[in-house]
Amino acid sequence: MKKSILAALALLTLTGCATRLPEEELRLTRERLDKYLCNEESLTQSEMTILSEYLLRLARMEQYMIEYRVWNQPGYDKIEKQFMADCELWNKKLEEEARKPSEYAGGSMEPMDRNLRMTDLVRKRIDELKTKWLARP
Repeated sequence: MKKSILAALALLTLTGCATRLPEEELRLTRERLDKYLCNEESLTQSEMTILSEYLLRLARMEQYMIEYRVWNQPGYDKIEKQFMADCELWNKKLEEEARKPSEYAGGSMEPMDRNLRMTDLVRKRIDELKTKWLARP
């Protein structure tokens, strides 16, 4: 995960996108990819599965970047126990979601369905991290 984040940061810096926070670039890239996945009619099922996996990876990288900001914000020591318990709870939710059977079980759409469900849950986590745990400037 750390190698992926470092590679993404290097790419963003090289492309001149470093004026925004890395997690903002990840979010924007994820949103563009999501629109492409939902609107492009010429994609094969294999391509949609691959793109949905990238969506999930981008969301997880964004989640990690925001968690990193929470860990390094002033006063983190005061919220550390609560934050770690909250992270543990969310990790359990993610594991449960990953184990849920898909309505497309056994079919070619199953991996894409799982990836999209997981991405949606990670998005909810990202929103919660931003509103509940990230200190306001």
